[in-house]
Amino acid sequence: MSEPFNLTETLGEGWCVTVAPLPAEETLRRMGVARPRELPDAVRLVAERLSTPRSGDRSVLLLAKRLTPRWTIALELEATTGWVGLDHAVLSGLSAADGLACSVRSDPNQVTATFAVGGQVNATLDLITGRTWGTPPASVVAVFGDGGPRSRTDLTFSQRATVVLEAMTGATIDAAVVLDDPWEGGLTGGA
Repeated sequence: MSEPFNLTETLGEGWCVTVAPLPAEETLRRMGVARPRELPDAVRLVAERLSTPRSGDRSVLLLAKRLTPRWTIALELEATTGWVGLDHAVLSGLSAADGLACSVRSDPNQVTATFAVGGQVNATLDLITGRTWGTPPASVVAVFGDGGPRSRTDLTFSQRATVVLEAMTGATIDAAVVLDDPWEGGLTGGA
């Protein structure tokens, strides 16, 4: 079995990855993108935005694509106003009436997974300390066993985040998923 993908090695220190049981366009709309569209060379666009000073611009570029027939993955690398995927109202909305959604994020010294079920945020799992608030989905708990994430000392915190995403979706998260087109996307705030 191969090592879980290290998101931080590819994306840097700050990122948020969200999975939701909605089509990509609907996921983006619920995350605040008024006009989602196909974005060729999306990762390059993100890199350009991150390297260009934008005085007063509080919009965030969000990307999303279908991961499996059931799941969409959304990627954000700008935390200008906080991580969109971690906003409780947004994550609750992504979990739909009877669905499940999850956002994993990395900020320096913080790597967490937050879960929403049936329109309510119900759990957060600290992937560094292993602390849990609420009850994460059984598929995630089963991966880490009784010792929680801290029992997986063989994995980096970023790899633990990948394990959570894979347990949630049943899909392999790797460089192709994160770096390859096609992505849909747009700016929050309708820009």
